[in-house]
Amino acid sequence: MSLRRSPRLTPELLAAKRRNAQHSTGPRTAAGKQISKLNGLKHGRYALPENLRLARLHGMVPAEAPEEFRRVEQASVTAARLCDDSKS
Repeated sequence: MSLRRSPRLTPELLAAKRRNAQHSTGPRTAAGKQISKLNGLKHGRYALPENLRLARLHGMVPAEAPEEFRRVEQASVTAARLCDDSKS
C-alpha cells in the first residue's frame, strides 16, 4: 500500500490534464501513421510484406542478400546433420 496520497481532482487539475492530453494524440498525417506502425519492428521475421517494404524504404531493416542467406542456411543444415550423426 502506498503511503502517498493522490491529489484531489480539482477543476484546475482536471483542466491541466485535458490540456496535456491534447498533446498526446499520436501521428496525424498518413505518412506519420505509416512510419509509426513500424515502431515495434525488431527484425522483420513475422512482419507483413507491406510493413517490411516500408521498413526497408526507411532503412530500418537491411535488404536481404540471397547468396548470404543460402550460405547461412547451408551451414545450419550441415551443423544440424553433424549434431544428429554424433547422437547415433
